[in-house]
This record gives sequence, C-alpha cells and structure tokens, in this order.
Amino acid sequence: IAPSVAPGGLRRSLPLPSLADSPTAEQLTLWFEAVIAVQRAAASTGAVYRETARAVVELVGLDVGLIVLRRGNDWRVVESHPPRNPQRGEFSRTILERVCREKRTFFQTAGEIDSTKSLIGVNAVVASPVFSDDGTAVIGAVYGTRSMRSVLTGTAIRPIEAQLVQVLATIVGAALARMEIEAEASLQHARFEQFFSPELARELQRDPSLLEGRDRAVTILMSDLRGFSRISERIGPRETCRLIDDVFERVTDRIQEHGGVLIDYIGDGLIALWNAPIDQPEHGVLACRAAMAMIGELPALNARWEATIGTSLKLGIGLNTGETLVGNIGSRHKFKYGPLGHPVNLASRVEGATKQLGVPILITGTTHEQLGGALATRRLGQARLVGIAGTVDLYELHAERTTPEWEACRDHYERALALFESGQWGESCRVLHALMAAPGGYDDLPTLGLAARAIDCLRNPDRPFDPVIELSSK
Repeated sequence: IAPSVAPGGLRRSLPLPSLADSPTAEQLTLWFEAVIAVQRAAASTGAVYRETARAVVELVGLDVGLIVLRRGNDWRVVESHPPRNPQRGEFSRTILERVCREKRTFFQTAGEIDSTKSLIGVNAVVASPVFSDDGTAVIGAVYGTRSMRSVLTGTAIRPIEAQLVQVLATIVGAALARMEIEAEASLQHARFEQFFSPELARELQRDPSLLEGRDRAVTILMSDLRGFSRISERIGPRETCRLIDDVFERVTDRIQEHGGVLIDYIGDGLIALWNAPIDQPEHGVLACRAAMAMIGELPALNARWEATIGTSLKLGIGLNTGETLVGNIGSRHKFKYGPLGHPVNLASRVEGATKQLGVPILITGTTHEQLGGALATRRLGQARLVGIAGTVDLYELHAERTTPEWEACRDHYERALALFESGQWGESCRVLHALMAAPGGYDDLPTLGLAARAIDCLRNPDRPFDPVIELSSK
C-alpha cells in the first residue's frame, strides 16, 4: 500500500510504506536504537536536542540536522549536528512557516525545492513540527538538509525517512512537555517547602486539592521576640538580620518537627498552625510541644547572642484553637497558605498578653481542652483582650514533665485564684502570701499580679467586683 503523501508534505500519521520503500532489517535496527537513544536522552533538553540532531544526520543521510524553536514570530537554532554556530541562512523560514501553518512534516528533494536564498545549494530538506503538550501549537521543528555537494546527491528522502524525522520530533515535544511539568512541579515543591515540612510538601503535590479553602478546627501559634526594637537599634541592621535569621531558623525547625505549618514571618514574629491541610487529631498537643521546644532554643541563642545584644532573648508565644477558613489567602501572584477568622485575631491577642501576665507561653481554654492533661498547665484566670468581645480563659503552658514542688505551687495558685473569683479576697491573700514566702515566690509575676488585685479589692470593698483580668494593650 503506497503511503498517503500530500504534495510537498507528510501528514502527521501515515499508513505503512510499500514493500519497495521498506527499510532493510539492518536499517530498522539502527532506527530503533536511535529512537531509544533519543528517548533516554530526554532527561535533559540539551541531551535530547543533541541526540535528535545527530539522528537526523546519521539515519536519514543528511548533512545538517537542526533543532529549531519558535520564539514569537521568529525561529532560533538551539542545536546543530555537526556542531557549529548556525547562521541565519542555514534554514528556510518559508518552510518552517509552512510546517507551522499546516502542522505537518514537510520534505522536498532536488527539482521540488523553491529557489529561495536560504535553500541555494540544498539538494533535499525535511522539517517536522514539534508540538506543544496539548498538540494545538507548533513550538519548534526538527529540520535537516542535504547539500548539492553531498555524496548522496540525487538520493531522495523517502516518506518513511520523513516519518522517522516526525517520530524524533514527537519525542522532542514529549520531552519538552515532561520537563516543563517537572520544572513546574519542582517550583511548586520549593514553594510548598517554604511553608510545609518536606513530607507534607510531597503529600500536597500528590493531592493539591488539600490547599483549597476549607472550614477546619485548627490550633494557631503566634510568637514574638521581646524587646526587638531596642535590640535592633542597638546592634544595627546587619547584625539584626543575622539575629533574626538565627532565631527564625531554629524556631521554624521546631515548628516543622512537630508537624506545624509555617504561615508567615511578621517582623520579629511568626504565625503557624496545626490540623491543616491534613488531619492531626492531636493538633493542640503538637502545637504546645512545638511552643515549648521553641522556648527550649533560648539558652543556645543567648549563649551566642547575649554579649552582642547586651540582654537576654525572650519569646512570647500565644496559642488558640478554633474554627477558621484555611486555604490560599494570597493571590495568583503570590502563594500564601493560611487561616482566616476570629481565632487568628484571638491568638495574636493572647501572644500579646504574655507580656502583661509575665509568662512565656499562654494558651486559651479551647487549646487547653485539646491537651487532656498531657501537658502541665496553670490556669491564670479569665481575661478581656483588646478588640475581642467577651472573656477568654487563659492558661500558662509550663512543661511536659513537672516536679512535685511545681505542682504544689500550681495547686496553691489555682486555689487562691478560685478564692479570689468567688469574692474571698482575704483568704486568697493568705494562700498567696504562703506562695510568695516560698523560695522564688516573688519572682512569679502571675502570683504577684493576683495578690495585687486581691489587695485592691480589700481596699475598695464597695466597688463593683469584676474577677476578669482587664488587659488594656495588645
């Protein structure tokens, strides 16, 4: 059966050639080996271009093999065999434009070639389109020529050889599409790893729908470096950047080690969350352990920086658990995964309350419920926070393991707090006095603060009593 060939061109698919036009077994073997070599080279653009250009010359018997890519309305040679610095006249733009327009392989031999300047001295030419991934656009071509001076002058390019060039062009197109996908995947993976642990980044690549906006109960962590403005003014911008880099690197590692997602750095602070985009049943516990691990980095940081900054580094950390909308809260220009909603604002206010209550880590009642007694906490009372309606139960997060001495102090403090909240201010003061008399008692700011409030109530018994802590600043 003779091949179906259009004048001056070859359709994208052809029936088998006639027996008279069939290659020998040796030729077929060489062709298959060449195609396999090109496919193996498809791991990189340079290698696949090089092997394809070589195959055009060595298998079809041409003098020059080119890989030409379309750049807007022009064409650019990206590979040549034999290697050279191609000049503009080494390929026919007329032929390439026809290949682009008709989207099919084009080949001509002596007597058929148009007498254009770019084809002077050319005995045979073949050009096959390289298609985009969706097959709708021609993005390049595999192009080959034989000169009048070639020893093969007079030998026509057979349709099956043109089809071989078409196969090579198809491999180039597939390789380019795959590499583009891999490059985008690599870029996306790098983008994910700015926020997620490597394991979670891989999970998101497998299922990007996890990033879609969803209502989820999450635990949010907010942290802030205390006294940062004074520190930065003292040490200057260069050392400030080094300090922030050191702090953020250490605390971010602790967050990701405990399964957290870093949302953003905000000046000298950061925000992270748990239980999104994947389920983490113990998200409250994980977040609290991350917070304690962050505080655990302070001794090493102070050993390195205290002489430079002239003071000790301190972190304030606030945690809150609640229902938020979680997803990409950035834009099409900048990806930013994170939560939106009231619980985020509350976490920020709780972090600010650590300064006023004098403890490094504060958690809300909703986060405390998540712990189930797994970690040691101390209830500090109810508080009104700036910009937050209603009151919030606040707890100091202490440690995973405690001593009997700490537990005794915690129990005495919570008893004094209960007495105070029930209006028994004198009894509350007696319990607090015993706490302050113990070693280190006057160093505990929550104890001193509660004692001051109880004494103020004793001094003003006729004033309406409100047991809620009023926190007037952020």
